Amino acid sequence: MRRIKTILSLVLAALILSTVLVSFSGCGEEADPNAPHEVAYTVYVSPDGSDDSKDGSKEAPFRTLERAKEYVQKLKKNKGDIIVEIADGFYELEDTLVFNEDDSGTEKCTIIYRAAEGAEPIISGGTLFDGEWQVAEDVDWLEDGLVAYKAPLERDDKLRAIYVNGVRAAMTERSATPLKAIGFYSITAGQADWAWISSGETTIRTGNVFDDTFGLSADTRNPQNIELETSSRWVTSTVCAESLQLTEEGDTRVNFQMPYAAIAQNLGWDTNYNPTALNSVVNVFEWLESEGQFYFDQAGSMLYYIPREGEDITKAEVVVPRLEKLIEISGSEPLKKYAQYITFEGLTFAHSDWNLYELEGSHGNATTQNCTIYTKYSDIYWHRDLYRAFDVAPAAIHVTTAHDIDFIDGGIELTGYLGIHLENDVYDCSIIGNYIAHTGGGGITVGHLQHMYENDTEEQRVSETSAGPDKEKFAYGTEAVPKNITIKNNYLLENCYFFPGNSPITTFFTYNLTVEHNFVYKCSYSGMSIGWGWCNFDGTEGSELPGQPTTTSRFNHVNYNRVEEICSILQDAGGIYTLGQQGNEDWSESTEMSYNYINCFRTPTRADGSRMVNGFHPDEGSAYILFDHNVVTNTIRNVYELNDWMRKHDCIVTNGYSNTDRSETTAPNCTLEQYVNADYIWPVDGYNVVLYSGLEDEYVHMVSKDVMPDDYYELAANVSITCGKELNRRGLLDADDVVWLAPEGTTEFVEGSNMTKAAGNEKTIVVPDDPGEYKLYIVYADGTVSGPGEFTVYAGENTSGVNLSDGIDYTVSKLKPLEIEIKDGFTATLNGEEIESGYTIDEIGEWELICTSEDGEEETLNFTTDVLIANQLLTDNVTVAPEGEISLTEGVAESGMVIWLAPSGLSAFDETDPTQSMAYGGSATIKAPVEEGVYILTVVDADGDILSQSDARVTVAAE
Repeated sequence: MRRIKTILSLVLAALILSTVLVSFSGCGEEADPNAPHEVAYTVYVSPDGSDDSKDGSKEAPFRTLERAKEYVQKLKKNKGDIIVEIADGFYELEDTLVFNEDDSGTEKCTIIYRAAEGAEPIISGGTLFDGEWQVAEDVDWLEDGLVAYKAPLERDDKLRAIYVNGVRAAMTERSATPLKAIGFYSITAGQADWAWISSGETTIRTGNVFDDTFGLSADTRNPQNIELETSSRWVTSTVCAESLQLTEEGDTRVNFQMPYAAIAQNLGWDTNYNPTALNSVVNVFEWLESEGQFYFDQAGSMLYYIPREGEDITKAEVVVPRLEKLIEISGSEPLKKYAQYITFEGLTFAHSDWNLYELEGSHGNATTQNCTIYTKYSDIYWHRDLYRAFDVAPAAIHVTTAHDIDFIDGGIELTGYLGIHLENDVYDCSIIGNYIAHTGGGGITVGHLQHMYENDTEEQRVSETSAGPDKEKFAYGTEAVPKNITIKNNYLLENCYFFPGNSPITTFFTYNLTVEHNFVYKCSYSGMSIGWGWCNFDGTEGSELPGQPTTTSRFNHVNYNRVEEICSILQDAGGIYTLGQQGNEDWSESTEMSYNYINCFRTPTRADGSRMVNGFHPDEGSAYILFDHNVVTNTIRNVYELNDWMRKHDCIVTNGYSNTDRSETTAPNCTLEQYVNADYIWPVDGYNVVLYSGLEDEYVHMVSKDVMPDDYYELAANVSITCGKELNRRGLLDADDVVWLAPEGTTEFVEGSNMTKAAGNEKTIVVPDDPGEYKLYIVYADGTVSGPGEFTVYAGENTSGVNLSDGIDYTVSKLKPLEIEIKDGFTATLNGEEIESGYTIDEIGEWELICTSEDGEEETLNFTTDVLIANQLLTDNVTVAPEGEISLTEGVAESGMVIWLAPSGLSAFDETDPTQSMAYGGSATIKAPVEEGVYILTVVDADGDILSQSDARVTVAAE
């Protein structure tokens, strides 16, 4: 795995402040001019070099990348490639490294900034901290042997992260619900360029009050550096404190930084900062209490830290982030003058900084969805302004007005917000083979949310009162949707630390985008977010701009990816989430999402709808997408969320595999073809999808063995296969290692009818001739033997007489009962009563099924069935007039629960919405919504968390 290397000597580290390499081959000797794309020049950079070098030769390398870049500008670009070879080391950038057309290559000359052979240089936006640590006697409240240390640090603003031995230290944090909100703040349209509309007199609050038991002292240090965060189901919003005051009652009043806190309170769909909801309060000195926490006392110029177990802070490498942006790649004139033909190979970019969005001295971060930032006080219904009040968050690497820019076999780590962003007028660029880990926000972002249309005119204005094209980020004649972008073989590990509403890979509007063979592991929300615009710009009568459908996102390819462990914090998501139309109406240039493996959680879960965690979540307006040969497991809601919510349509699922049949396919022109096995046992085609998903062979070295053990590559999933057939493997072991298929418990390995072997580097293994269940064992060349692998080969015909499994808890309802299928030649009893094939169960129960073959052999299965609360309340489909009463089963929902009748796909509810109605737990009836439509029942708890949703539909129609 690529990692940030620890510099052993701080003395040496101090000598390599800003580094970069450069020198030409043979000290300025030009290569054969008749050999295009041979290396014409090689420039060298080393931490031990000098920027006073004349030529950046191997013997006299430059010290910084900036100096190497300046030198490369002067070299001829028609003789072949120019290599800037960068030696191992830690390179502190003094400022953002900017590449424009003057720093570019040509069709005959690619400029390649490449790590030297065997080197792993780090290009850092931070500073190696060399302060002297001492025990912090003023932190005198610690227990259990913990000790805090402190060291002097001069800095003009707050600090949201430090990195100790390559690991991000955490700010202090506690959560509480404020006693109340206080004060009012008003905005008048036009009072500033960010004030697009006026606010109400009582809409915006200026602060809130926390109970004295919360422990937030009114006289704590640096109150202006305290952050307050609230969460919706799919995004978080943050404001900052201006000051703290002690109230007459002895509680603590927090006064918000304005005007950004006003903007943050003006968002729809409950995504706004809410001063009276549960608040996470961050960066308070007195809460320094756990290993790995830090606090920067800006006023006292002192850095505090509690070391982790086994960590000696006096010897640790500590990096303090400083630059918001490390690399800027941008031509000077969109659509005309480009940055081009530049490659970065084998370089790790790390330690960017971001202290939240700044507006007139106030700070915060708020948005309605994903990695966007709300920057204007504007219409709460963001679609009406065509998202012109929003921008994309800052990235450590930013690329715009550029083509043929490649980031190859490197890394992006420990960022303040986004990793890399390819924004506008970008084409023919690649991000391949990178280790992208522990980013503050998403790892890879492509495009911009304002790209519904290119080069907007007055035709792209919703109304006279909405924002017009003059508010566009990209002026007329400068806008182009990214096209021909390749994102491939990247490992995105634990992205979105600071901003959990991000996805590790986010693309807005793109043409011919390729996202293939990536591995996304452990994230807070969706694994990928593809597309934008919802249904609001589909050009239909109900859209914002009827007759003007957005067509800028199409012909995208999202294939062979592996996504696991999603939604650790938020929900209303999917392993792969989509928005908007992704092809043309005749299905030309449609989008494909195929051969992906989405395992929402590695721990088996039940698809009970209690959280909106889907495999694929085609959200509003998603259309013209083919989903073929995907394996999706351990969802909590649906495998495919293809309900009739907000004009999604024309999505086709073929050759799918899952452990649950829970999906919705009620959207127009949507079909589902899927193999289901509750025991995760796949036919060979499904097995191969899992096996070949994620990183290709030459890139798996980035993933640690605790995440992907050897056996995961050699037997990737449970598989049902004919005896004697060849089973595919990745063959990533050494030739002297031996892979065995043998019965579980085997300790001595001998080839035979129930045991087969293959060399470690072979790509297949033959399944034993004897029917049975087999595990994979690895006998390494040194004689050590792995335990049995996690997965099982089921060789031969399935001998079970029924379609059920032992120990499973099945979720059933009257509309979706459990149907028991009994094979010919078998008989069965259920709890002692004989049953026929086709028998169904639609009630809660504990069951013993005994299946007997013709020769008298018995198989006993014990299982349970459960009916979700929503399905107990509403058992059948109902048709009713607007506001008509619908009967509910009494005695099911507890009094603290709330019952909603609303469109499928909603996770936030509003009683004032004409498409929603509600009743309290214990009610015998619920009124239908005012508006005609098709609705489902959703039951939430007292905190608003979804408990379950009904299979039954309520059709509201006027008589």
